[in-house]
Amino acid sequence: MLALAPMAGYSTAPFRRICYDEGADFAYTEMVSADGLIRGGEKTFEYMRMMEGERFTGVQLFGSDPAVMAEAARIAAQNGAAFIDMNFGCPVKKVIRRNGGASLMRDLDLMGRIAAAVVETVEIPVTAKIRSGWTAKDENYVEAGLVLEGAGVDAVVIHPRYRTQGFSGRSNWEHIARLREALTIEVIGNGDVTDVEDFIELRRVTGCRIVMIGRGALGRPWLFRRIKDSLAIEAGVDVGPEVVVEGGIGETVSIADFMLRHFELTVSWDGERRAVSEMRKQFKWYLRGVPGAKEYRLKLMSAADADMVRSILRSLKEELVKRWRKLA
Repeated sequence: MLALAPMAGYSTAPFRRICYDEGADFAYTEMVSADGLIRGGEKTFEYMRMMEGERFTGVQLFGSDPAVMAEAARIAAQNGAAFIDMNFGCPVKKVIRRNGGASLMRDLDLMGRIAAAVVETVEIPVTAKIRSGWTAKDENYVEAGLVLEGAGVDAVVIHPRYRTQGFSGRSNWEHIARLREALTIEVIGNGDVTDVEDFIELRRVTGCRIVMIGRGALGRPWLFRRIKDSLAIEAGVDVGPEVVVEGGIGETVSIADFMLRHFELTVSWDGERRAVSEMRKQFKWYLRGVPGAKEYRLKLMSAADADMVRSILRSLKEELVKRWRKLA
């Protein structure tokens, strides 16, 4: 099984929808503040909205008060969450300052009380995301996993880096393997899966049945389909022509097509004005590594309205098609 990770500013409903269409089995919302949710913050509730076509999306909560987290989980469940995920791994300073995210790796007693309160409050599945520890000297992911298992959570996701690493360095997949050996509940592997080969290697090292993909899917939502196609081919199943190839153009779908599809979904979700602004960071990921795309990237960053974005994307597609035909 494949999951789309929760990523602040990126795991929006339109992006989740595309990833579902491309083979993701389940996904998470962007991280939601439990405090904001119980206060009824309009923007906080906005993070929980889901688009038609989302199959199994969970709401990821962060907070440090067991009662607040439990109440927020109850609200999320009432508003359509398929499952609740508790974030005990976010390394961002503004979250840490509120004793949320990875800060809880330094207080496993409180982590356990939060988890138990959430599990007791909702009837839907509950999962938790952790890190390897606060620092290498404070490595305690196995202990954290055992605490969460004891609290009754259904699965644990581990991002195998220390809080002090942020997103730098290479994920230590051996940590995932050790945690899986220590627990009886599901352990979901996560970290540095950017292509089919990474997926295969992570599965080999860890034995995980479920793999979560985060930054590797940004600008490359078809990664889910590629992985599933590779598994199908390995099993002797004919999956038809490859949809996307390196260089940005495939036999049936191009990068520009994905960009336009993502943009139009965002327009339908947020309106044209907001979509023009919101999609700029997504466009950067789509065009990463595409030769000769700098001109189009600059144009998209300064596009004034939705029609201009559409025009730029049509021109980009024409350019990619011409380039592909010269190579064919």
